[in-house]
Amino acid sequence: MGSGHAGAYVDAYVDAERAYLYATGDFQTPNVPSSGTARYEGIAEVSAADENRNTKDIYIGLATYGAAFTSTGGRISVDVSDFVVLENLGVNEDPVNSSVSCGGYCIDADAARVRITADLRPAKSVSGQITLDEAPMENGVFYAMASGSVDHGQGGETTFDGIVRGSILGSSGQVVSVNDVYGHDLDPNVGTQFAAARNGETLTGRFRSIAVDR
Repeated sequence: MGSGHAGAYVDAYVDAERAYLYATGDFQTPNVPSSGTARYEGIAEVSAADENRNTKDIYIGLATYGAAFTSTGGRISVDVSDFVVLENLGVNEDPVNSSVSCGGYCIDADAARVRITADLRPAKSVSGQITLDEAPMENGVFYAMASGSVDHGQGGETTFDGIVRGSILGSSGQVVSVNDVYGHDLDPNVGTQFAAARNGETLTGRFRSIAVDR
């Protein structure tokens, strides 16, 4: 993927990481709205790793969240689409350096844009969609079932499903952050660990997303 096609992903990374840094950097108490609706837009990284072969693919998509807030919590749902993929990475390799911080509260968005553009240059566009079922929120926290698939060359696909955990962050609830629950005990009543599969083989799946109120 040439740098000219990377703009939407670079913008999403920079905007999301900058908002996340401001929302969490000063340890401000999240102020979750008690009414109204919000649309959040940002980035999602979804990976499928074969630890036995030390290979991993990272799928990067544009994420759109819809939230409706009430005095008792509210509900939220998510759609991730417009994917690109970075293929055949090492299991511990994380090729996209999306940090916008240059120390403390210093933000260097221009440097981040240059770096992320270069990181995404080898990426290829692929079709697919991953959705997070509408889920209830309580004090800005939610658990949602994520599922979907992304193309993986020659007519194959990588499928994903399992539980992810999200939080509304920021002094005005302006950021949503979502991660898988890998490495954490999960109540069976909540659901199953987020996982990936390809050609009948179970892979290690990971999910990370940050989005900003639009």
